[in-house]
Amino acid sequence: MSDIPSGANYACGRHRAFAYERGGTKLVGELTPLVRVNWRRIRDDISTAQATLGTTECCDLLGSLDTIRMELHITRDDEKVWQGPITRLEYQRDVVDVFADDILWIAKRTPLAVGYNMGYPNVGYVVDRMDWLMRSQTFAKYGNPWRAVLHPIRIPQGGDARSSRATFAWSVTTWEDFDKFAEDMGADYTVVNRDIYYWDLNYAWSVLPDLTEDHLSETPRIVEYGSEFATEFVVTNNQGYAGVAYAAQSIIDDYGYIGMVDSAWNEAAAAEPGTSNVPTPEELAEMQYNAGRQLSSRTLPPVSIVVPEGTSLMPSSPWRVSDLIPGSWFNVRLENLCRKVHEAQRLHEVNVTEEAGTGEKFGVTVVTAPLVRINP
Repeated sequence: MSDIPSGANYACGRHRAFAYERGGTKLVGELTPLVRVNWRRIRDDISTAQATLGTTECCDLLGSLDTIRMELHITRDDEKVWQGPITRLEYQRDVVDVFADDILWIAKRTPLAVGYNMGYPNVGYVVDRMDWLMRSQTFAKYGNPWRAVLHPIRIPQGGDARSSRATFAWSVTTWEDFDKFAEDMGADYTVVNRDIYYWDLNYAWSVLPDLTEDHLSETPRIVEYGSEFATEFVVTNNQGYAGVAYAAQSIIDDYGYIGMVDSAWNEAAAAEPGTSNVPTPEELAEMQYNAGRQLSSRTLPPVSIVVPEGTSLMPSSPWRVSDLIPGSWFNVRLENLCRKVHEAQRLHEVNVTEEAGTGEKFGVTVVTAPLVRINP
């Protein structure tokens, strides 16, 4: 995605809203008049959208809408930018509000019917387990009537994060388990229309052109986060055993021993009746590997460029709307403050609103990228 043309207009886009039957192939009708529309794309969460319609044109159509069995589709300048099931309808005298969640909402309402244990010798890759949750336990399980398109993105030659996670049957939904891998175990995910992407968070599989402060409506600031720094990282099974990683001695000499503890390792297996609390040598090695992986991004106090949340992109931005996939990497250059920083960041959220009479607001939220970067 490096050859993205400049000149995208982030102030004058025009939106339309449509209702489709489940699966997104059969049009129910266009929803008009569109008074206000808002749609989001977000990393590591379920995105939402809302369309507010006046009741002067197609009241019969608005009255015939159904939640869940129908979807909201939104286009911007005739390009589809958001799709997902309608989850709430609100009728007032003058307007109707249509609320929708993206396609991952289905996983949020799908109980995980089988358990698993990735403890040794079944230690596996995080992205593979996430794919299993979405593919065989959520969408393909019932014939995929929602037509979700899955995109597991794997690092070549087995470089993805590994996990020893265990989960009992009927204890979570498939999305809760899927999200846990992103929250604690080194993965990211996002949804664009019907496409679900998930990948190792260190893998820069999607890269946008560099950004400067001239491309943003608000001036970024530079922040150093001492609380994110560690020279000692512990991954424990909560039963008295752990893998421990240390920074280089030269860093410890400068900063001392600053520790952090991750206690989420293999939590379900540790609680299973009859399961030994003593890890095998292989399990200890896995804990040690995960401790080192966690420490690798914390061995110096992170210095970050902070872009104010919801900052609007200027028309000079080199990014095209269709390529704004949360989780994408890009470089930011900030040279006009006392401290000059060039930093890799990731797109976290896209939030777009158009309202009748006021035009379009196109905001983005970004976060610092991991120190460890794996390029395709």
